[in-house]
Amino acid sequence: MEAASIGRGRPASAARFLGEAVRARSRTFWIVAGLTVLGAVLRFATLGAQAYHHDEIVTASRVLRVGFGHAMDAVGFSESAPPLYYALAWLWTQVTGNGEWGLRFLSALAGVATIPVAYLVARELRGARAGVIAAALVATNPMLVWYSQEARAYALLGFFCALSLLYCVRALRDGERRDFTWWGVFSFLALATHYFAVFPLVAEVILLARRRGRAILSGLWIVGLAVVLLAPLAIHQMSYGHAEWIGKFTLGHRLGEAAITFMVGETGDIIGRAEAVGPALLPLALVVAAFALLLWRGSRAERRAAFVPFAVAAVTVGIPLLLALLSAGKDFVLARNLLPALVPLLVAVAVALSAERARRFGTAIAAVLVAYSLAFCIWASADPALQRPDWRAVADHLGEPDGPRATVTWVLGEAPLRFYLSTGAIQLKASEGYDWLVREVTFVSMGEAPPPPRRLLGPGFRETGAEDVGPLFIRRYRLRGPELAPLRLRLLRHARTNFRNNGVLLDGVGPG
Repeated sequence: MEAASIGRGRPASAARFLGEAVRARSRTFWIVAGLTVLGAVLRFATLGAQAYHHDEIVTASRVLRVGFGHAMDAVGFSESAPPLYYALAWLWTQVTGNGEWGLRFLSALAGVATIPVAYLVARELRGARAGVIAAALVATNPMLVWYSQEARAYALLGFFCALSLLYCVRALRDGERRDFTWWGVFSFLALATHYFAVFPLVAEVILLARRRGRAILSGLWIVGLAVVLLAPLAIHQMSYGHAEWIGKFTLGHRLGEAAITFMVGETGDIIGRAEAVGPALLPLALVVAAFALLLWRGSRAERRAAFVPFAVAAVTVGIPLLLALLSAGKDFVLARNLLPALVPLLVAVAVALSAERARRFGTAIAAVLVAYSLAFCIWASADPALQRPDWRAVADHLGEPDGPRATVTWVLGEAPLRFYLSTGAIQLKASEGYDWLVREVTFVSMGEAPPPPRRLLGPGFRETGAEDVGPLFIRRYRLRGPELAPLRLRLLRHARTNFRNNGVLLDGVGPG
């Protein structure tokens, strides 16, 4: 009767129906729904605003370039991850295309879906109050927002790892066969998304085996199947040494970077800047305060509840750290590789802040932490200095060359700049022995860098322009007349661009 009235467009009946639907749901439901909407706004509102970064270009132009078969083949030789994310991304981009908004949509959707899952995990452990705090922390965490806007597998990895943790917690509590089965299914999907899902999985296996013994086998066989199916691909990908570059940064630097990134997102190496320590100090202090509060005022049951997600987070960080200390060739410690630890950590913080004997302190700490994280997300969305370098704008400013042109810039900027230029640019290798001839040399630096020494360019070049492009700076040099000059490739790599290392792009090269 009500539905028929609504169908005939009667506003009073529609309003009454909506009111009854709202009253049928609890206050907690609407709070979590509101937090999910907030998380969606943070992720989707600026989803296509930033240009692609280096790794995203690999997804957009190398893996998803043509057919599905090519995409799956490209995963084998160009990636260090399993194929699930790329298979889903390929299917999705058949509808949306591989533009920034469309390709990143899958990650944003996974990031939003993680919010209610975090609520459910914390609620299972310590009730609705802990769940609401966990949902708020996940909705506004800058790192989770960042990777929800990244055309890579990390947000999907976080989502499946959160679901795996949810059913691990339920299996620990109830020991139901269906919970072990779902735990195995979501663990399988997590492993099929990224190999580093194995680290939280180790912790969950230990917890389940200790508490539930042989009952774990009803889900463990699914995990074993994933390992058997993925092992050949993993071994093949390891032979390419795609992760060897990680060890070029000191372990201490990367651990510090991970702590900062967990609190305020990517603010350092990945965007070509020095790590911003200051903004992370307050949220780090608040997290420490949360656990201190749990130890001081928490009951035994509350500490036990927080132990499960905390143990998962600790093992997820601890195993890669131990591997790095034991073998330099097995060093995978990097903030984004440790991302599966972040949701369990935030759930543990939420449980700590929901301690009954410290409700006022816990509420105050939670409110400040959420407000700070939200403010930082908004700040990062408005400040180009906290965003991916805008290679799209640089390409627009450079325009089409009228002769051979070399562009010197950050080595991680070569691929995205080449993608946006659409001029058939090629990335020159440091070992390139060919004597390239150019008419123009352009330098793209982070901020204004000093003019390059003449020895880097050679005689005849004169400066023809200098301009800001957001935080980036373009300085152009050109020969007089139509003649060309040899490109001093090795010397140019030492130009000051305020980046850690330089690459060189060459475009405008004719067929002859």
